[in-house]
Amino acid sequence: MIGKSEDKKNDVSSPPVSASSSRSSLVAQGMILEGEISGTGDLIIQGRVKGKINMEGQSLTVARTGPVKADIHAENITIHGNVEGSIHASGKVSLHSDCNMSGDITSGRISISEGAVFKGSLKIQPAR
Repeated sequence: MIGKSEDKKNDVSSPPVSASSSRSSLVAQGMILEGEISGTGDLIIQGRVKGKINMEGQSLTVARTGPVKADIHAENITIHGNVEGSIHASGKVSLHSDCNMSGDITSGRISISEGAVFKGSLKIQPAR
């Protein structure tokens, strides 16, 4: 994990970005974005985002330091931080132990780690 240290404030809990994911974009810790985000590469959020996120066919990761208040559409969504809003994933949603998710999830598959907090509804809808 990137930033793995004893100090949890600096632990961004994001997967390492490999050479094969060179088309990834980053909303860095300390950044604040409001509005609509869309793109063709994977997205890692370590900063604060409010609005709509449309990453259809791509992967989205919300780090522990990335509070997000948005309607999210992506193929695969991994959450370590705080997310408020609806999530729509054509692939898989992964809620990790440091996740706090409030909202509705529609996904083909879901993984919820022990310790994850989820408040909302869940609809499993196989990909077509």
